[in-house]
Amino acid sequence: MNKPETIKKTAPVLQWVLPIAIALLIFICYHYSLGNQFTNWDDQRLIAENIFLKSFSSANLKMMLFHDITGDYYFPLTMVSYAINYHFSGLAPQSYYLINILIHILNSGLMFFLILMLLNAMEKKGYGKIKWKEWLALFCTLAYAIHPMHVETVSWISERKGVLYAFFYFAGMMTYLKYIAKSEEQRLKNNGNFALTSYLIVLSLFLLSLLSKPMAVVFPFSLFAMDILLKRDNVISIRNIILEKAPFIIIALVSAVATYYSAKSSGAVQEHQAYSFFQCFLFASYGFYMYIIKAFVPLSLSSFYPYPELQDGLPFIYYLSPFIALVVAAIPLYFSYRSEKNNFRVVVFGLGFYFFNMIVVSQIISSGPNIMADRYSYVCYFGIFFPLTFFIYKVLVKGMAMRRIGIAVLSLYMLFFSVLCYGRTLVWHNSETLWADVVKQYPHRVVKAYNNLGNYYFEQHDLDKAYQNYNEAIQLRTMDPQVYCNMGSLLGVKEQYKLSLAYYDESLQLDSNDALTYVDRAVTYSAVGKYDLAVNDYRHSSRINPNSEILLRNIAYTYLNAHQFDSAISYYTRVIQINPSNSGYFHYRGVAEYDKGFIKNAMDDFRQNLQIAPHDSECMFYISIAYNRISDFNNAYKYAQMAQNAQYAVPNDYISLLKARLDIK
Repeated sequence: MNKPETIKKTAPVLQWVLPIAIALLIFICYHYSLGNQFTNWDDQRLIAENIFLKSFSSANLKMMLFHDITGDYYFPLTMVSYAINYHFSGLAPQSYYLINILIHILNSGLMFFLILMLLNAMEKKGYGKIKWKEWLALFCTLAYAIHPMHVETVSWISERKGVLYAFFYFAGMMTYLKYIAKSEEQRLKNNGNFALTSYLIVLSLFLLSLLSKPMAVVFPFSLFAMDILLKRDNVISIRNIILEKAPFIIIALVSAVATYYSAKSSGAVQEHQAYSFFQCFLFASYGFYMYIIKAFVPLSLSSFYPYPELQDGLPFIYYLSPFIALVVAAIPLYFSYRSEKNNFRVVVFGLGFYFFNMIVVSQIISSGPNIMADRYSYVCYFGIFFPLTFFIYKVLVKGMAMRRIGIAVLSLYMLFFSVLCYGRTLVWHNSETLWADVVKQYPHRVVKAYNNLGNYYFEQHDLDKAYQNYNEAIQLRTMDPQVYCNMGSLLGVKEQYKLSLAYYDESLQLDSNDALTYVDRAVTYSAVGKYDLAVNDYRHSSRINPNSEILLRNIAYTYLNAHQFDSAISYYTRVIQINPSNSGYFHYRGVAEYDKGFIKNAMDDFRQNLQIAPHDSECMFYISIAYNRISDFNNAYKYAQMAQNAQYAVPNDYISLLKARLDIK
């Protein structure tokens, strides 16, 4: 058997063995994430507190598919994927992380085969014979799959939209390559029809990518970059290439405008009005080359990169950034142009792909409170790693010595990436590890880090640490009303009601339309018995967000404490319709019904509570007193014993009373 025949038989095996090896390595690097928890950075808001995920009712599906239910922007496919997760596993974090990892594995598999398709197409377009394609695809895919910058996209549940849009994005690029091949084949046969089916599939995948995350808006420009790489301008006119992309560009423009106005209305675009357009241009230039640096040296990574402080003007490096960015782009363009046209096209493709996929998050128009974000590199790094792989190949073919050195260096580099990748998954373990890492990287800089750390400690009932972090956020002279609201809630729990109300007032001065602050202040008013003021605040909140589960349950509880039982029953009925899986809602409605004298209804609700939470000892006691109310002393005694066995502090006098009525000694 000669060597070419051996290669032909080996290649198909490698095309399946290597992607499996990549998948295993990804799972090893990311397996710690399966034990991670929800974080308080959007996970609770998008999933745990999202009423539309709780069932696949027609009303919920309609809201998910046709409305922005997040208050950020429109990504319905991502929300549906969360709903599927919730349907099968509720709020178990493991399943959400598992799906993110599996989609990332699929994306890496798509990239592997995309690289093979590109290399094969390049051979046909005059780039010369390219050997070891499977191994080149292995290196390029690994550099992408285990890159530490991509941990944020995979190990953050709320960034499901990143892995999902990339799946359709890469699938669309692969289908576009098939479309190019079919359309050129038809052209050679003098068939005027272009490959319509493949074209429509590419268009459909683009739409699916957009519906997963609006960042896919630059997809048609990635297709232009592929046209340059595959020399389509030598086959058909530039005019026809542009016309071919017209439907994509129209859809992209509509999506971009809709996303901009949606983000603007939610406040995301207005985060940094203090920065001029020139300063935003400097930030964009800085990001252009910093993402490239971190592609090769992914150190000092953070979940949050704050904007520079402006007390004494911007640091000098930002004024140099446009020139650095220009040099970073110009050097490879210059040397590739001087070497040969094929090399120049590869560089233009890579820089073009990187630039177009980065420009949408370049901070010229602010897309968030941080100057950079690791997740923004998820797709655009393909524009760096693919050309790099091609030029590494050109070095490796120069001799056996270069191959040995090259393989050794690349292996060590991938080991370096894998260790850093695993390390970053530890950072995303929970809210404490996440924000403590940001504070470590940027001490006394990031309000969100201190505020969210405070929220975490508040939930853990560590009130001293919560106070320290909220106070640190306030000392940074924040204009974020939520920080003052959180401090108000904390002081309310500490029963420092006067200070609590003062912080709520401060929060509402900064944002008089913050529905949550009205709800929280109403809780404090309720605690001091000012029920009229509490109800007034609830009415304010209701006008802003009438269908909030948090709002409705707090209104119901306030009416219950105020002994307005009819209103309490009415509001608990509404909140049960929103979230029928919460046993507490049935319990408190039962209490209101019991106090109103509706004993049968109360007992039905208490039983429903026990069906959902069978170990609820307090509910067992309430069933007992309901049976006692209707003189069913046998069942009253039975449930009193059950409550006592479940460690509920049943009054001894009550037990003695039941024993006496049953003549039990």
